[in-house]
Amino acid sequence: MEADIETTHTAPSDTAYLAAALRRAGRPPSFSEPVLEQFLDGGRTGARVTRLTCTDGASFVLKVIPRGRAFREALGHEGEAAAWLEGATRTLPLPLANPTLDASLHPERDEWWLLMDDVSPGIVSRSGWTELQTQRLFEAMAVFHAQHWHAHDTPPAGVANLTGTTALLVEIALHESTGHASATWAARSAEQFQVPRMLLPGFLEAAGHGNADFYLTLLRHWRAIVAALGAHPPTLLHGDLRRANIAFVEKQVVLFDWELAALGSAAADLAWHWFLHYWAYPPNDGRRPEDRLWLRDAYLDRLESELGLPVDRNAFRAAWELGWLRVFCQLGFVLADGLADDRAGTRHQLIQDAFHKARRITDEHLP
Repeated sequence: MEADIETTHTAPSDTAYLAAALRRAGRPPSFSEPVLEQFLDGGRTGARVTRLTCTDGASFVLKVIPRGRAFREALGHEGEAAAWLEGATRTLPLPLANPTLDASLHPERDEWWLLMDDVSPGIVSRSGWTELQTQRLFEAMAVFHAQHWHAHDTPPAGVANLTGTTALLVEIALHESTGHASATWAARSAEQFQVPRMLLPGFLEAAGHGNADFYLTLLRHWRAIVAALGAHPPTLLHGDLRRANIAFVEKQVVLFDWELAALGSAAADLAWHWFLHYWAYPPNDGRRPEDRLWLRDAYLDRLESELGLPVDRNAFRAAWELGWLRVFCQLGFVLADGLADDRAGTRHQLIQDAFHKARRITDEHLP
């Protein structure tokens, strides 16, 4: 879902904040005041994201995150601002970069304010994304994952674990599917993230009765998937490697929106991207996801180079399968996006193929 943009005049409070934040970042402002404020609304989870364009031509993005969100309760931490302040995501190994310049708590509003360089020109459109972009991303993530390989079990501030980030979306899907969830925050989180509400009914109908029951069973037993992934080496994960959170700026791969950062198997990071780009919204090139597995091998080649030791590839393939199954639980409903226009039946077939894969993985990798 692409961002909608609404243009208004800037607010003086944002001007004052911008100037102070730039000074803290060591980039003193050279403007009198920003002249444009563009509100970016792309279905984000309760955050207000604004582009600020200044009189000198500089452009920044301000992300405002209310501390009272249900997501905070679900994840059990303060979010990406805390992770940046802690240093967990501030300095990334090349070619990666984080565009965040400053993070601060606005006590009167009880909000986190993150100021970022505007890297939107480097965001690739859905139709323009190619396997070469995924290769650049995967090889850059191999460098990042290698740096944190066998990370400690206790996440730093602002970073969750796979239990927390998995529960967040699975419990929302379970609440929207059945009206029940084991977490008290699920109903409030569902109000903040309404995509499951829009897509789940069509997804379950297209799945068919037997597959729908299987999906609900998976949702209720998601902890078994996370436990199986826990047998694989942990590292620091971005957690949300979708196209809209990635920008290519010269030789850098810029990652933003670290809200779902976590410790866990590296395969979970890759599978998230893989599911969204090559299952839910595949390129119209006639190639199947299985035809693109050279990208996984490119990641492993770079990971082994960075670690200086071989990786058990059979074990990684098992983690890859489990990572795919985890994302299917979290975001399987996005396979129903476009069902209303599915005259050729390709979306219906895609959903059936996904259930076939999910059942196979469950049989092979879960007790």
